[in-house]
Amino acid sequence: MRVVIVGCGMAGARLATEVHGRAPEHDVTVLGAEPHRAYNRIQLANLIAGKTGEDAIALVEPASRGVARRLGVTVTAIDRDACTVSTSDGSDPARCDSLPYDRLVLATGSRPLLPPIKGLVHDDGTFPARVAPFRTLDDCRRIVTLADRARTALVLGGGLLGLEAARGLAARGLTVTVLHAVGHLMERQLDPPASAVLVSSLDALGVGVELDVATVAVESHDDRVEAVLGDGRRLGADMFVVACGVRPETTLAERAGLAVERGVVVDDRLRTSDPRIFALGDCAQHDGVVGGLVAPAWEQAKVVADVITGARPLAGAHGR
Repeated sequence: MRVVIVGCGMAGARLATEVHGRAPEHDVTVLGAEPHRAYNRIQLANLIAGKTGEDAIALVEPASRGVARRLGVTVTAIDRDACTVSTSDGSDPARCDSLPYDRLVLATGSRPLLPPIKGLVHDDGTFPARVAPFRTLDDCRRIVTLADRARTALVLGGGLLGLEAARGLAARGLTVTVLHAVGHLMERQLDPPASAVLVSSLDALGVGVELDVATVAVESHDDRVEAVLGDGRRLGADMFVVACGVRPETTLAERAGLAVERGVVVDDRLRTSDPRIFALGDCAQHDGVVGGLVAPAWEQAKVVADVITGARPLAGAHGR
């Protein structure tokens, strides 16, 4: 059986391991848009802080016959009738290829949420020289490069991602200010009193917090970047990090005509509206819930592997 996995993140890499462990005779191909081998995204804040290196965050993957990895490759389309995916090589976008599948799994993860702030992103989708998102290993490399010649930083976003980035930059000795549009930090997880305790803890680490402030524009200069706030204030720093959360990456599924709501809709066996196509991890919506944590994604990988290989064809995902 030919199994194609779109996405070489933590969910996709784990699925390849699970499938290979159950049925080593299957032909498994993992297609990754990033040029790197699978890595532990949870450890990226420690990478920014300088507490760990890139080698330490690499995930162990099966290295044997039956599992192929193609990295730096973008899947551009799914032909559900022909059971093929079209790919484009990042090093040569004109070079396209078609890959057949018997079972296809979408592990496309999520993409950064970029608020519509003037000057945050160029018209061509690139970022100004002193601005960086926080999501991927390449993002972290950019952040570390900026931090090496910076003393101050602004971080847009007071959720978990933003605070991880702020903590990492503070650990490098930078003076950091977090800009958050809501009245308290991590509002999805904490109530206002708990947030107040967190603010005090961050202050002790060298991280200041501006709450209930709207950032309306980002102005980049040769040696500085400024955030223009809704109340008229301007806050300047040497660098600006965007960490406003993520949203499921469903573009490929939508183009293929699969059922998509907030994420790619799947049943208890992680099958999409096309029974030959599965989805798991951050991009999948099961029982009305979109993922976002590693442990549930790895449990989903076990279910998909059980179903695809026939080890437990009636296996089901019941947890959230």
